[in-house]
Amino acid sequence: MRTREYSSRPRAGTWFALRRSHAVMLGALAAWGATPAFAESTMLADVQFNSEFLMKPKGQSVDVSRFARGNPVQPGEYTVDLYVNGNWVGHDTLRFAAREGAGNAVPCFSKALIERLGLDYSTLSDKGRAELAKAQAGECANLADLVDGASQAFDLSDLRLDLSIPQAALLRNPQGYVSSEFWDEGVTSATLGYNLNSFRVTGSGSAGSSNTQTYLGLNSGVNVGSWHFRQNSALTWQSNGPRTYQNIATYVQHDLPSIRSQLTLGDAFTDGAVFDSIGIRGVELASDDRMLPDSLRGYAPLIRGIALTNARVSVTQNGNKLYETTVAPGAFEINDLYATGYGGNLLVTVTEADGSQHSFSVPYASVAQLLRPGITRFNVAAGQLRDAQVNQHDNLLQGTVQHGFNNVITGYAGTIVADGYLAGLLGAAVNTPLGAVALDVTEARANIRGVTNTTGQSVRISYSKLVPATNTNFTVAAYRYSSSGFWALRDAMLARNAVAGGQDPSAVDRQRNQIQLTMNQTFGNGWGNAYVVGSTLDYWNRGGTTTQFQIGYNNVLRALGTNFSYNVSLSRQRDGLTGQMNNQLFASVSIPLGAGQHAPTLSTSFTHSNQSGSSGQAMLNGSAGVDNEFTYGVTANHAPGSSTGGVNAQYRSPYATLAASASGGSGYSQVSAGVTGAIVAHPGGVSFANDLGDTIGVVEAKDAKGARITNSSGVRVDSLGYAVIPYLTPYSLNTVEIDPKGIPLDVEFKSTSQQVAPRANSVVMIHFGTVTGRAAVISARLPNGAPLPFGATVYDAKGQSVGAIGQNSRIFVRGVADGGALTVKWGDAADERCAFGYQLPPKREDRGAYAHIDAVCGAANQEAASAAAGGNAQ
Repeated sequence: MRTREYSSRPRAGTWFALRRSHAVMLGALAAWGATPAFAESTMLADVQFNSEFLMKPKGQSVDVSRFARGNPVQPGEYTVDLYVNGNWVGHDTLRFAAREGAGNAVPCFSKALIERLGLDYSTLSDKGRAELAKAQAGECANLADLVDGASQAFDLSDLRLDLSIPQAALLRNPQGYVSSEFWDEGVTSATLGYNLNSFRVTGSGSAGSSNTQTYLGLNSGVNVGSWHFRQNSALTWQSNGPRTYQNIATYVQHDLPSIRSQLTLGDAFTDGAVFDSIGIRGVELASDDRMLPDSLRGYAPLIRGIALTNARVSVTQNGNKLYETTVAPGAFEINDLYATGYGGNLLVTVTEADGSQHSFSVPYASVAQLLRPGITRFNVAAGQLRDAQVNQHDNLLQGTVQHGFNNVITGYAGTIVADGYLAGLLGAAVNTPLGAVALDVTEARANIRGVTNTTGQSVRISYSKLVPATNTNFTVAAYRYSSSGFWALRDAMLARNAVAGGQDPSAVDRQRNQIQLTMNQTFGNGWGNAYVVGSTLDYWNRGGTTTQFQIGYNNVLRALGTNFSYNVSLSRQRDGLTGQMNNQLFASVSIPLGAGQHAPTLSTSFTHSNQSGSSGQAMLNGSAGVDNEFTYGVTANHAPGSSTGGVNAQYRSPYATLAASASGGSGYSQVSAGVTGAIVAHPGGVSFANDLGDTIGVVEAKDAKGARITNSSGVRVDSLGYAVIPYLTPYSLNTVEIDPKGIPLDVEFKSTSQQVAPRANSVVMIHFGTVTGRAAVISARLPNGAPLPFGATVYDAKGQSVGAIGQNSRIFVRGVADGGALTVKWGDAADERCAFGYQLPPKREDRGAYAHIDAVCGAANQEAASAAAGGNAQ
């Protein structure tokens, strides 16, 4: 037997098809009548193959009956992703059992599995109830008997079980719904995120002076079950100054899914939805909207209508289809429409079975205070005020509640009780055809020594509207007026702090009028976008008005084979203390220098100010690497009396991010260097990462060093078989995919996609099963030189199937020993099998390709082949 290198390696992920060539070549034909696996369940007809069409030596036959009903599934346990009508409902290990008279094993529907399906038991037939009773008694139930019209299909290559169940037999859940029983609380773990940066400037002060400032930020955590401890701190030191340490936050958090909320003990911030957000040290219980399905987050109206027949209902907004479903005759309700931002009326079209249509419009505009009908949000916090500018940490209690009563009105209220301070708020948000409006009034009374006028009111009104006819979007328009005796909580505490320090409390600025506006105008047809942003603010205790105003326009122009993006803006700022006005004109253009993936971009900008004159800047930015892990930039600036230049670079490795910069100008120079990253300790060991986020996943893929996580840029499996995925979305379905390209030849993945729904702040383990073993291509022929029958199955010494005869009598095998014996079988008769011994070349000779050996298949019994193993190598 000769040995040589086989350099034509299959593409990543395709070896599975080669290994199961019987499933791909013959099973694909069976798919015409039985796709993908369960002909028994789907009641599809048998497909009979004529083996005479297969290339084989004259006089031989091949038993292909096992392909008559699609890809054969053997009894046993399979870890599968379970889908119901295309929606993922879990990842679990299921038992597949053989049924009498069936060619394939079928899944055993246990009581626990049936509960996952979300069946409406009231719709089951008598036969279905009897099948359900079997499952509840610990026996295996059959889906087709359980639910009339249900079917199943198992994709063995993707380990995916698809169930098709009539909608009438299911309980209706909102879009994006993931049952809380599938929320993964994660594993016991410890995390540490760090950010270290050192910045050195020379010559910016007195001649020859220099100063180095270093910052270290730490974000650490420990998870035990569903309890999560977090500590954020910062350490700063400089060569010409003191060293300072700041404890930013320390708290323990625990989620309470039963009431859709988070319990926080320690340092927390109120949400700011009703009152202004404040820091508190104590206990907080607050709603967590992330526990709602995606389609119930944010505001969208409830849609009600009537269908005369089995009808199709579609919902569009400004010509874009947002939703479509089929409804039964009678009244229908749509309450799981995804939120689409700040508005645009909804057009609901009902298409009856006979093709007739009728439509109606539903007003849709939103402000932050609006909630869906029936949704309640609350926040209760008790403890001490936590503010770095206030020395006195007074006790306080704050509570807020919001409730969506219907499509039109959301009511909200709140109260603050603190030492020497009391406030109450009452308000409502309204969705109208003319836009969304929120109005609330706050009454507050403060006790501040030396101040007599400390009782007053504050009125706030906000508005949002999209005008479809002109594509004008008033995203934020708000006005607040506070009376002379109104003190906000923080202002009152600052004033009391000033009194305690012997200062005048009237020095604390108190707002009188505040106006905010943000408007966007889209012109369409390639004409770009204009925007206006502005605010004005004045105070009771000092004169002058602080004003900020900006108007701008941006667009993308196609010319000379590339896209030029440009922006022009005019801004005005007025300082309320000095009355000084600053007008500024800004213009910028960005031009890609090439069409490749890593083509750099040249950006130039011009600024003119009535205070500082004119200045210009040019920047060249680019990236390199498969994952754009290298980024760089070069800048040059020119302003009246000075010119500066600088460079910066960053390398984002799978384990940390390194950054450096340098710049210089007239009389000064600057250099900096930094590193950011994270460390995660988990049951499998310690892993390094670039980022964390509050919810993370740890991929476990043994022996798959170098495999890339496709949905997390730059993340790869390390030498220990782990990779950290940051920023998972809590309480939602996250799909994690792994790319096997680049892994060792002797490693394969059992599956390359997993799904997980983590709880907030958790560290979840995501296991990708791997199989390790030598892989080779064997060219085997009969003693007379004839090819082996196409489609014949190849077994190892343990009787396990390791491949099938493919084209040109080649076999692709994986997971085999370096030497041994293989048996080829294409029928039940004694002369319909053969065996051969083999010996693979040393692994060091693989050189990045599969080993390729030749073999003669002649020994009819396994013992003779085993005795010959190793002796046939040439």
